[in-house]
Amino acid sequence: MKSNIRIPISQLTDNPTPHTQGDYANFNNVQFVFPIGLYAMPDILTEEENDKLLDKVHELQGIFGAGNTSDWMSGEFSPDNCFHISDLNDYLEMQILTKRAEECVVDFARAYGSEAEYNCTESWYNVYTSGRYQEFHTHCNSIFSAIYFVKVPKGAPGTTFKRPEATCMLPPKNIVRNTELQMRNIIGPPMERTLIIFRSNIEHAVPPSTFDGERVTIALNFA
Repeated sequence: MKSNIRIPISQLTDNPTPHTQGDYANFNNVQFVFPIGLYAMPDILTEEENDKLLDKVHELQGIFGAGNTSDWMSGEFSPDNCFHISDLNDYLEMQILTKRAEECVVDFARAYGSEAEYNCTESWYNVYTSGRYQEFHTHCNSIFSAIYFVKVPKGAPGTTFKRPEATCMLPPKNIVRNTELQMRNIIGPPMERTLIIFRSNIEHAVPPSTFDGERVTIALNFA
C-alpha cells in the first residue's frame, strides 16, 4: 500500500470537508481536530508575466551557474539556484509575483484566525533537470512559505509534503486503505503558473526523476 497521495489542484483550492468523503465517512465519532492547511492559487501570473520571469531566471542562472549547493545534502545534485546568493525580490520582474503571493498569504492566514499583513522576506529560483532532487527540509525563521511553478515539463515531479509526525511515531497496524488520518505524504501536483502556500515548518522535498527539459520553481518565505 503506497503512502503517497497525489492531490489535484482543485482539491487544494476547494478544500472539501474531509469527514464527509472517502472510506472513513461512516465513522461518525471521528473528529478532525488538527488539520494541516495547504493553499493553492492557479494562474497567479499571466503567460506573458510568467515568460518574463522565466527569462530573468535564465539570465541569473547564466550569472550564478549552479549557485549554492553547500547547504543541501543533495550537493551537486541540487537544482541550480540563487539561495542566499541573490534575493529575487530585488528584481523588477519578480515584483508582480511577490505582491500577488503576499495577498494570497494574507488570505491563507485568515484560516488561522490571523488578521495581519505578511511580507516576503526572501525568494530564490530552483532549476531542476533530470536526476536532480531536494531532500526533505523546512524553512526556518519564517511563518509561511510558498512554491511558484514557473515551468513544468512532462514527467517532472511534484512537491512532496510530509505529515509532521510521520517520522516520530509508529503507524497503525494492518493499514488496508489510505485515509486523511494516516497518509504520510501528499504530492502537490506541479502546474505552471500555480502558487502553493504552506506553513514553513512542514517538511517538503522534490524527489529525483527522469524527464526532458527543466523544472523551474521559485521559493518564497513570509513573515
